[in-house]
Amino acid sequence: MLKRVGLKIMTGAALLAVTGVAGAFFVAQATPEREVVASLPARDKPFAAVCKSGEVLDSRPDPAWVGASFEKDNCRAPVMPARVDGVTASREQVVASMAALKRFTAASAVFERCVQDFVAARKTEGEKGGRPFVAPLAIIENHRILVSQRNQQLASARVAATINNFNAFGSGCED
Repeated sequence: MLKRVGLKIMTGAALLAVTGVAGAFFVAQATPEREVVASLPARDKPFAAVCKSGEVLDSRPDPAWVGASFEKDNCRAPVMPARVDGVTASREQVVASMAALKRFTAASAVFERCVQDFVAARKTEGEKGGRPFVAPLAIIENHRILVSQRNQQLASARVAATINNFNAFGSGCED
């Protein structure tokens, strides 16, 4: 009995030792040599530098259904204002982009209120025994509101960039 327990302990210890040696071998092999990587010319680097500060993370367009009327709610998201390049734009174009942002923000608030009212009406209708309210409808409508809010942030960031670029490069002022 004692011999068998000792044999199991020895086998386990041997297995651990072999695993440790093998792991150390792979770690030693996987460590890159700094000299080789540092000596690559700049043109051989596989990736360019990526800067993320102040960047809008997801700039993919939303599917068309997000802004269209859904479930006959008669709510349509406003169209995003056009981008204006502050470096080449005139003062009037920059001011017009600011006004377009103001109109877009107001229209987005109306859209979001429309969606919220629709969801509330459907919940009330379901409680009164009418058409049942289903959770996926609330999820989709909530997504539409979140997209609207994200688009407002994106439009604001674009206009802010336009203004900053105009002030820095396009205004004709030296300072």
